Amino acid sequence: MDKNINVFLPMRAGSERVPHKNTKTFSGIDGGLCKIKLDQLIKCELIDNIYVSTNDPDVIIISNSFGSKKIRVIIRPDELASSLASTDDLIKYAPEIMPDGHILWTHVTSPFINSDTYSKIIN
Repeated sequence: MDKNINVFLPMRAGSERVPHKNTKTFSGIDGGLCKIKLDQLIKCELIDNIYVSTNDPDVIIISNSFGSKKIRVIIRPDELASSLASTDDLIKYAPEIMPDGHILWTHVTSPFINSDTYSKIIN
């Protein structure tokens, strides 16, 4: 049964505390946390679409490199790409870019939540 599960994965450029935190090599993996998280999400058969909200050219390249029909890169508006943007602003924005269905919100900074864990959460 199709549950229409859509993932919202925000990754903005310009991390102030850890430069390039989303894309820098992590644990020997080129593409870092971005690549790890996208790989986990693609492997979860219960996820229909992954909406990558970003203003980071490196995130766009990594996302497109998968060649997955699940991944949709959405260029984040400037007002939501600033460190001044609040989580509330992103919460209001997510339904504007995603179709009807369930929204699973996740972050690349949780690399230990893998495809099996996402399947359990969805079920």
